[in-house]
Amino acid sequence: MAGTTKTKPFFTRRRIVLFSVLLALIVLAVAMIATRPSQDALVGCISEELRESAGAKYSETYLNFGILNVARGRDIRSGSPETYLGAFGQIFDANDGAASAVANISLWMPSLIKGTGITISLTVVSVLVGVVLALFLALGKMSKILPIKWFCSGYIFFFRGTPLLMQLYFVYYGLPLISSALAINNRFMAAFIAFALNSGAYVAELIRAALQSIDKGQYEAAKSLGLSYAQTMGLVIVPQSIRRLIPPVANEFIMVIKDASLVSLIALTDLSRATQTIMNNTFSVLVYVPAIVLYLVITAVFTKIFNKLEQRYSVYQ
Repeated sequence: MAGTTKTKPFFTRRRIVLFSVLLALIVLAVAMIATRPSQDALVGCISEELRESAGAKYSETYLNFGILNVARGRDIRSGSPETYLGAFGQIFDANDGAASAVANISLWMPSLIKGTGITISLTVVSVLVGVVLALFLALGKMSKILPIKWFCSGYIFFFRGTPLLMQLYFVYYGLPLISSALAINNRFMAAFIAFALNSGAYVAELIRAALQSIDKGQYEAAKSLGLSYAQTMGLVIVPQSIRRLIPPVANEFIMVIKDASLVSLIALTDLSRATQTIMNNTFSVLVYVPAIVLYLVITAVFTKIFNKLEQRYSVYQ
């Protein structure tokens, strides 16, 4: 019939496969949770000889991850541990082999996840504040008022022309030398200030380029309608610039995620520093595997978010 449209069925082959895989994973997870060995059973596998020989120097760690659990007893002096992994209704000796790798990664994950939270928090707040700052810097650089234009241009030149590491060092170590009133004792706050100021300079150039890419006829049309400069920017120019701005801002965001590893140099325990600390304590390069995976997951999630935003604002294109 003319004028009718063919609707796509909800249960496509791709969705059926996806639902089947998810259902299988859920069933497997429930089965693993139900058959997971108890804490007493797992901890009870640690030998009495280790407990007695270590005495007051005995250290014990137990972590429950739902689908599996891990227990480790060790003599702090010698560092020799006994590790046991509980999964699939069984208790595995996890002192070597694949079981040891799984147990070690499981024991490292709380520290790595905590570091990941700091990395994400620092990146999000720094870029958000940087974007707000960048908007004023971009408009200032485009201003016809020379002192404002010179100040904004100088700011952008300085922060784009000097290394982020030096800026971070100056904020955390240099400001207290100028005046004790400028000291920032909170490492996260010092990193946030340095990253936000730096990000503002880079994003300012992206915003300026996006605003200037809009056809000048749009300005003239807005002026003929009696709109002020602020109204023209807010109602006409900025909405059209957003879609063009999202991809480069997304790239800046991903770069800040990776640059956040610099904060380990001021002893802020982000994902990079947490990884290095574990490496120094265990001398195991295996810790870099979950760390790399976490960085990839963060990047993939935020890339997906920015892709959705780009599609959302494509209406202005």
